[in-house]
Amino acid sequence: MLRLLLLLVLAVGNSWALAGQACLVMSEEGSAFSEAAEALGAELRSAGHRLQTLPTPLRSDDSTTLSNCALIITLGARAAQSITALAPRSLVLHTLLPRSTYERLPLRAEDARRVSAVFIDQPPPRQIELLRIALPEWSRVALLVGRESLELGQRLQSAARERRLRPTLAQLSEESELYPTLQRALAEPSILLATPDSTVYNNRTISNILLTAYHQRSPVVGFSPAYVKAGALLALYSTPAQVGQQAGEAARQGLASGTLPPPAAPRHFRVSTNPYVARSLGIVLDEPGVLRERLERAEGTP
Repeated sequence: MLRLLLLLVLAVGNSWALAGQACLVMSEEGSAFSEAAEALGAELRSAGHRLQTLPTPLRSDDSTTLSNCALIITLGARAAQSITALAPRSLVLHTLLPRSTYERLPLRAEDARRVSAVFIDQPPPRQIELLRIALPEWSRVALLVGRESLELGQRLQSAARERRLRPTLAQLSEESELYPTLQRALAEPSILLATPDSTVYNNRTISNILLTAYHQRSPVVGFSPAYVKAGALLALYSTPAQVGQQAGEAARQGLASGTLPPPAAPRHFRVSTNPYVARSLGIVLDEPGVLRERLERAEGTP
């Protein structure tokens, strides 16, 4: 009888340990991934959960480790694609990836009940509301998109129209079309709202895009602080730590209840501005903290 009780205790203990274990699959090593992983891990450890980290590409023996995890968390697109291909039965939380990448994952109908995400890109209504708050005298908005960002561009266009702005949406099929299309879109000074599409905005094109917009007296609004450093007027973004913390909160909910919250945009965000560009374009901008607070109030964010 004593031996049976010991076996039951061990079984319960092992089940509890398994239920509280999460596996983190990272797309690559890098400061952004490390920052998100640290915030995510801190959130889980504060609730007593264990987190095991696995790099990509995954090895053949990693499948056993993953099968023993109650929750699998991915950081970045590559990790999300690798885990989706394995079709695990565990809860799966994807993060540090754009919404468009998540929507292209080959998920099955039954996956909707156990797969979720915390995106890295900002929701269109928030982006458009920032334009209204920061640049109230500007009504024209130019959107340049490629194949991978067409749907996002359409959502931004719709959000802009709802707020009585005048958006222009131009789609490129290849990079060689960029500059003629950009010049047409900025024939009249407009806010150029950048989208995370590597066909349009990449290391080869960004300098010339910023220069062309500047010569057309059109401010550029980016999606990372790097754009502001390069010459954009302002940027709206969430830090990897902010996204990681929110993913950690979602992971805690999943481990506690067996159900993840629905896919969500980042809840917290930052605004950066370039006062030198503002001065050159004759634009008066509030401080970044003031813009962020006004945007939070508009959203009703506590």
